[in-house]
Amino acid sequence: MKTKVNPLKLNSTRFNTQAHKEQGRYVKRYYFSNGLGASVALHDGTHGGQHGYFEVAILKYKHGTYPEQTREILYDTPINHDLGCVDVIGWLDFHEVASKLQEIRNYNTGDYNYDR
Repeated sequence: MKTKVNPLKLNSTRFNTQAHKEQGRYVKRYYFSNGLGASVALHDGTHGGQHGYFEVAILKYKHGTYPEQTREILYDTPINHDLGCVDVIGWLDFHEVASKLQEIRNYNTGDYNYDR
């Protein structure tokens, strides 16, 4: 029996190098082939950051462009509601972040592009 393989993949990741200049700051962005992405952050200004928890924001970017230039944070869209996020999702541990990234990666936007 063949198993169904998810064709979606991670197109790119970017560390925010400015955030790393201060000790204890972590910001990493993920961009997926469905046109969505995520910003994962942990620092004193994030929800739960002072206690070692991560915050995730859902991003959208335009295919065929440099995602860092065209990305925008999604607020109050059907995607946010479907994924249980109003603006950001805070107070997440490492495993919850991984699960949320998988949900964002697997979300059916109907618009796909693969970097090869």
